[in-house]
Amino acid sequence: MSPSDRQAAARAAAKRRTRQSVTKARFGFSDEQWPFLLVLVGNWLFAIVWFLGLKQIWFWQPELWNGYGDRLALVFGCAVFAILPGLIGVAVVAAQRLNPEMWVGQKVRPNSSLDINTRFILNTFEQFTLYIIGIAGLAIYSPIEDARSLPILTTLFLLGRVLFWIGYHKNPYLRAFGFGLTFYPIVGVYTWLMLFMVLGIYLPI
Repeated sequence: MSPSDRQAAARAAAKRRTRQSVTKARFGFSDEQWPFLLVLVGNWLFAIVWFLGLKQIWFWQPELWNGYGDRLALVFGCAVFAILPGLIGVAVVAAQRLNPEMWVGQKVRPNSSLDINTRFILNTFEQFTLYIIGIAGLAIYSPIEDARSLPILTTLFLLGRVLFWIGYHKNPYLRAFGFGLTFYPIVGVYTWLMLFMVLGIYLPI
């Protein structure tokens, strides 16, 4: 191949790479990032449909809602169910630590099931901290007709943690979806709290 032919081939290859990069960077996101963005949109849609759907068909109210004690009792009752995946995770990890195949010397084998489950536990307790503070604030400021929002949010948290755990072992998209079901509804709770506490804007939930 002559030098001129090599230069022409190099220019053609450069043009192809440019076209590919333009195609892959739609709206500033690569082809690899778009599936996760769609999962994010799916998170919000699923959470909204789940929350509003249960609000339309389930009209439960607590028997007592007079003081902070009644409200915090519901918070801790919901928290018992929300933390179950973390509790189960701790039990699983405790058993796996007895397996010598999970270790390299004195360190956990990277990307082993013990390593993944340990990271799942850490993330779960991080998310649980945000969750329990958020629903406690919600309980304090909500009227009794909105009290059922707490157990509904708890079902989203619980479902999200289970899907996140399964996805951590099986599928990154399922993991992302589970993370979103845990995290983004709580973001909505904190947004509601900021609107009410800072601006005095009350939105029925």
